[in-house]
Amino acid sequence: MPDFDPLEPFENKELLRNVLDRLEQFEYKLYGRIPLKFHRGEPTRYEFDLNLGVVHITEQDCQGLSEIFAAVNNKWRTQMTFCIYPSKEQARDMVLNVRGSPKAPAEID
Repeated sequence: MPDFDPLEPFENKELLRNVLDRLEQFEYKLYGRIPLKFHRGEPTRYEFDLNLGVVHITEQDCQGLSEIFAAVNNKWRTQMTFCIYPSKEQARDMVLNVRGSPKAPAEID
């Protein structure tokens, strides 16, 4: 595996592609695969957001996403986490935030 700074994981394009591929293949319980659609711009070196659209996230979905990130973190020795939040820009859309690093900026408003 190439050297990279685990606190700036998405600078490594192979790691970024690995995460995006896994998320693109993920089967949500009620919706199946959801196409990748970036929310608020392209990935930074620290994080990215995916607009999931109007969806209901199930417990099974959360477990499956957790398994994806556990596998990626194990393989790449990273500390990625995720959260799901409602979009302020597009009413009712849900957004999957992928934080690759504790250095990612905090935005709560």
